[in-house]
Amino acid sequence: MSFLNPVVMIGGGAGFLLAAVRVLIKQRRIVEMVPYANTTIDLPAKWDDGDITRLLQRHQDQPAVLSHAVSSIRTRLIMGQDVKSAQQRLKLVTNVIEVFKLNRELQGILHDLQLAEKELEIRQIEAATRLEDAQVRQKSEQQLRKLRQQRDELQLQKEIAQLQQETSAIQAPPKQQILPPRQPSIDEQIAAQEAKIKRYEQETAERQKGATSPPEAQKWKVFYEDLIHDAQEDLKKLLRRR
Repeated sequence: MSFLNPVVMIGGGAGFLLAAVRVLIKQRRIVEMVPYANTTIDLPAKWDDGDITRLLQRHQDQPAVLSHAVSSIRTRLIMGQDVKSAQQRLKLVTNVIEVFKLNRELQGILHDLQLAEKELEIRQIEAATRLEDAQVRQKSEQQLRKLRQQRDELQLQKEIAQLQQETSAIQAPPKQQILPPRQPSIDEQIAAQEAKIKRYEQETAERQKGATSPPEAQKWKVFYEDLIHDAQEDLKKLLRRR
């Protein structure tokens, strides 16, 4: 009677194991050990409706193994997808488990799937709400900026008119009829524009100092930078006309 060399036996076992691993890699599958069940499950590395269905059916009489398989499928192949794809895949798993629901031990798995589906719906609604809120904020900021520009233009017109009235009162002879307001000179417009830029700089410092958070301070900084830039461009045009 002959005995096989232990080294040969070990080498042969390692060869079979290596061959099995190569087959799994070639088939792009993932082998997971199920805790407390002393068994493994063979997960597809990529989503395939038929592979997923057969995997669930294979372990329908093993609640612990099935629960682990469903959890792994959710983690690896469902929750990382976009909401629409995740909902479709979750629906397939739920439909397959629904067929097994006569087994009371599977009710917990079904409840987990239903909860996961609700979580996806919540994620979808939250994403839509965030988008809507951002659009509303952007529209409000645009309206606010437009109103502030209109206010500043009116303020500038008021300051020019007051300057014209003061100049006319000084230059007009006593008891002489006040002449209609004249067009402000270039120098007057330049002075008013410089005063406007200075007021913007003071306002942006006050706004940033009174901000309750860095994002709010940054918002005011960007807002007034645009206004100051526009005012400086207008000032350059006036200086070229001088």
